[in-house]
Amino acid sequence: MRELAIEIGVRALLFGVFVFTEFLDPFQRVIQPEEIWLYKNPLVQSDNIPTRLMFLPFRASASQPSTWLASCTASLRAGAARAGGSVPPSCPCTVP
Repeated sequence: MRELAIEIGVRALLFGVFVFTEFLDPFQRVIQPEEIWLYKNPLVQSDNIPTRLMFLPFRASASQPSTWLASCTASLRAGAARAGGSVPPSCPCTVP
């Protein structure tokens, strides 16, 4: 019950801050003379961003099956099959 009261209090406080800041006067930015050159850059006619190239490495890694997990489970099976054998330390599935 106490957690519910704390949750309601925090939400009411955040709502109060929101209402207070919502009705404040807008902030007017004053651009200094030494930074005017930042805003004078010409507009680009085509602002097309090639998203196909951006997500290409993700698609390539997602389309290939995970060989790490397969090698890890294979090394676990091979280690269990050998008498006195051990699993290679490169496999994080094992507990020392």
